[in-house]
Amino acid sequence: MNYWIIFLTGLTTGGISCLAMQGGLLASVIANQKGDELEERGVSGRKDNKLDGLDWLPAGMFLLSKLVVHTIFGFLLGALGSVITLGLEVRLAFQIFTVLFMLATAMNLLEVHPVFRYVLIQPPRFVNKWIRNTTKSKALFAPMVLGAMTIFIPCGVTQAMEVLAINTGNPVMGALVMLSFVLGTSPLFAFVGVATAKLSEKWNKWFLQIAAVGLIFMSLYYLNGVLTVINFPITWQKITYVVTTPMSQVGDDNLVEVVDGVQKVTVEVKNNGYLPKSFTVKAGIPVEMTIKSDGVYSCALAFTFKQFKINEFLDPVDERVVRFTPTEKGMFTFSCSMGMYTGVMKVI
Repeated sequence: MNYWIIFLTGLTTGGISCLAMQGGLLASVIANQKGDELEERGVSGRKDNKLDGLDWLPAGMFLLSKLVVHTIFGFLLGALGSVITLGLEVRLAFQIFTVLFMLATAMNLLEVHPVFRYVLIQPPRFVNKWIRNTTKSKALFAPMVLGAMTIFIPCGVTQAMEVLAINTGNPVMGALVMLSFVLGTSPLFAFVGVATAKLSEKWNKWFLQIAAVGLIFMSLYYLNGVLTVINFPITWQKITYVVTTPMSQVGDDNLVEVVDGVQKVTVEVKNNGYLPKSFTVKAGIPVEMTIKSDGVYSCALAFTFKQFKINEFLDPVDERVVRFTPTEKGMFTFSCSMGMYTGVMKVI
């Protein structure tokens, strides 16, 4: 097992993929804390640009909690295997929670209604007494809670690492797989966390508004991903497809050939999505779909086709064959587990 390669995967594609899914949680907790801090000291700003504990502590505690939880999870995966893996529905539920949390945070920053202040994750009183400094207790507690929660919203590359941990069949090796990967993702998260904190100091007059707008856009992006995975009738991808596809091509483009009574199609998994991006099959005729990957290290490896109960986690170089029979006509979306990379199967 080459843990250095796993670390580099986290440092590159893994970090970017995980940040797209989990970065909103880190940004939300820092925005909330900085919002309170700006209110407490007014808009005068700090007199210096030094990096103090309240700038790096939230990101540090978020990453430490994430690292510990994922290492323990890797240990359990290596020991117990797929018995403890999370189902698609559980992951989608936590993705929806992430969307709601970010929207509520944005509403709190914009002071839309006092009720949104309850979105702040406060430490118990005994924690405040133990730490004594209320500001530092907030900087410790909320990031730790949300960092631990990232176990429930893994990006596609994280899921691929979880499969690798299962395949080790060894608890220590499974723990080292997840430890190496999460360590690799940490520099990018740390940069985003500290940068967010420092931007709040530099542009304190505009920070709350900018952060709120950013969180709203991020939550809509995440929500579109969830809707894509569950094949909701209205998603950004479907709207784009309808707008950009000429009417003459709708319904029969890339019609799959029937061979020996079976419609056979090959979907190639790429780092930036799937090929073909769309194809057409006929209802009532069995479909044999071959899913291939060759040197892929992106979220696209977590191939999900929820309408037909297909949920495959491919290795970087892999080939899987799935079979199903479409009975209803319409347009069905397959995607990665985050809804970032998609394709469309039309049934006529």
